[in-house]
Amino acid sequence: MNRRKLTLIGVALAALVATAGVAAAAPSDNARESSPASEADQRGPPGELPDPVPDFVSDIHDLVSDFLSGALDGSLGDTLSDRANDFSGA
Repeated sequence: MNRRKLTLIGVALAALVATAGVAAAAPSDNARESSPASEADQRGPPGELPDPVPDFVSDIHDLVSDFLSGALDGSLGDTLSDRANDFSGA
């Protein structure tokens, strides 16, 4: 008889723990309503995207890539300085 009672108590405790675990894991309706992401029903970054960079930024990246690959003759600093002077006069 002790074995039966212990088994019944063990099954009841396991069911109670499983039910409490499921209830704790499931978000409540209040939690869903108060989250900022669900208010907007929007995914991704908030706000607008920044403006595109000016064309000379891409040119500078190309110069650095050319320097790293060995395609640029001369000094990177001198070439960038000359290119910057071209942009400031435009």
